[in-house]
Amino acid sequence: MDTIAPLANASNTLDTFAKYVRVMEKAGVNFDQFTLPINNRVARRNLADFLKAGCPKLIIPTNGVAPSADMTGYELASAILGKDFITPEEISSTRPGIVYTEAQLEEFESTLPSREELDWLRDNGFMLVAGPPRSMSLLEIRDIKNEYLYSKTGGWYSNDKEKFARDDKATTKWLKLRKGPVPNSTRKNWSEQQPLLSDVEYVPNVAEATWSVTSYKAVRGVYLLPNVYVRTSSLDSVGARVFVGYFVAGGLCVYNRWVDLRDDFLGLASARK
Repeated sequence: MDTIAPLANASNTLDTFAKYVRVMEKAGVNFDQFTLPINNRVARRNLADFLKAGCPKLIIPTNGVAPSADMTGYELASAILGKDFITPEEISSTRPGIVYTEAQLEEFESTLPSREELDWLRDNGFMLVAGPPRSMSLLEIRDIKNEYLYSKTGGWYSNDKEKFARDDKATTKWLKLRKGPVPNSTRKNWSEQQPLLSDVEYVPNVAEATWSVTSYKAVRGVYLLPNVYVRTSSLDSVGARVFVGYFVAGGLCVYNRWVDLRDDFLGLASARK
């Protein structure tokens, strides 16, 4: 038969629990969150597992919605990546003249990365951005109304001999680009930067990098690469690497240098294969 705990022990238990409630409130847990497991079986089971595991650190996505087992598709990608997940619908609503077909929208939904890859993108500082509805070069991206490039017309890369500006394209697929330079890639030349890439990374071309960072600005209102350049895989007419960056209100800059520079302001772009 169940026995009632001695009053002294019960009093100690209640005091301990009251203290527990107070410290959790100070940590930001409100009453509704605290009592959720009482009537929610799933929450109760999840809390029990969490406590049994020793309260491990959880990674909460930037949009504040924790991914659950029953989430799929865009809902899951948004829960994991938050603001770093940009859909074709968001792009078409913020970039003038960019329109996706129904078939393309269905293709994007069906080709989302796996849960494991989404977690990897989040943990490594990458964004997942829908590519353009047709293959677009640097010059074609610049021609979008209200485009964000520093040079609105002309410029060194519009010269006929700079074929990369026409031939290197961003295509209609998910682009998975790092939001900043590869860690520890500044003050290194191209050859010294290559070993910093993991087996699942590659260096994007100038159109892929330009489309991704300008789409992020169009949809999220945030300038990526505001005080650094990143090298791309594109080569100019003399074989120099093309780099982009210093993206502020004046526009995204596209530069080249015939010397393989080592400098604080120049890192390496990377994308997930």
